[in-house]
Amino acid sequence: MYSREIKECPKSFVKNGKPVFGTFAAHPEKLDIRGVKMPYGVIPLPTWITNLRIKSRLSFYFSLGDFIGSIDFYDSKIFGMAEVIFWNMKTKQKYVYRSIMGPRRRFVPHKLEAASTSCYKKRRYIRISWDRSHEKLSVIFNLHGTSSNPSANTALVASFAKDKCAEITCVLPAPTLRRSSAHYYASLPVHGAITLIPNGEPSQTMPDAEGFSFFDINRTYMKFRSHGEFVTGLGSLDGKAVSFRIQSVSQEAVDSDKYNGNVLCTENQVTPLPPVVITHPYGIMDKWIIQDTENMVDLTFTPLSDNKNRISVFVLRSEYHTIYGVFDGVILTSSGEKISIRSLPGLAKKYVIRL
Repeated sequence: MYSREIKECPKSFVKNGKPVFGTFAAHPEKLDIRGVKMPYGVIPLPTWITNLRIKSRLSFYFSLGDFIGSIDFYDSKIFGMAEVIFWNMKTKQKYVYRSIMGPRRRFVPHKLEAASTSCYKKRRYIRISWDRSHEKLSVIFNLHGTSSNPSANTALVASFAKDKCAEITCVLPAPTLRRSSAHYYASLPVHGAITLIPNGEPSQTMPDAEGFSFFDINRTYMKFRSHGEFVTGLGSLDGKAVSFRIQSVSQEAVDSDKYNGNVLCTENQVTPLPPVVITHPYGIMDKWIIQDTENMVDLTFTPLSDNKNRISVFVLRSEYHTIYGVFDGVILTSSGEKISIRSLPGLAKKYVIRL
């Protein structure tokens, strides 16, 4: 059966100007990959210039009551973007809110012990903050409605308690050994409620509920053109909290058996997964097939609703699809336990980025 060594987190992911690769237990003090020497070839550019090619993303996925969705912060150095998108799983109704933010020193924090990121626009207040001394991550948004969307607000609290949280850090070649891509993942229980306020109608507040969340931070030395897709499933199976992240991207390491960012979380346990192939031969709104060669991952993803987002700002061109759907199939833990998945809700993202 496939396995990947999980090491202790180093103090730094750059040593003597070279990336430190591997799969690491828990979390580092900082998720920082700045300072790699000559990441794009033999031209000795100053590191402050090559550091500008590092793009970052912070995401919080949640499945709570009737709702599933994600909150994303994108940092392209020139500008930032915050996006909240969620679906009512019963009605399939979609709610989308986004905000473009001007230059700021940093949209996605390096510190993983205690930090926050926010969008302070008058009509789009979004904040994600965490403090491990209190074992807590909090999410707040207050979003003004539009002609097509109601106003929405929430206050969610997720727990970093060791008996409830599963976390792992992966630093991968991107795709060569000169450059790196760092991923931090945490699967957390979450508690809270979402309130919707339709125009001219009474507010609709769901009862406080317990749910599931997946917290994800990524930093990557980007190529001029990148594309990929990744899926995130989260929910409860046989009374156990289960979540997974599986990806197939153009910046994947050449030796993907040794270095990849695929993981399965069950309660507070983490299983590194092998590299996979993701296909959707009849289009992205038809069934996706997700399989590996180690017989650990055999899943399908059935899309139910898609949100397409195009961004064209300065030299950046990107196209994102965020797709809500359900997973079916089988996935194995590192101990060989078979987890049968049936109609597990989740999200898929497919993107193309040109710099």
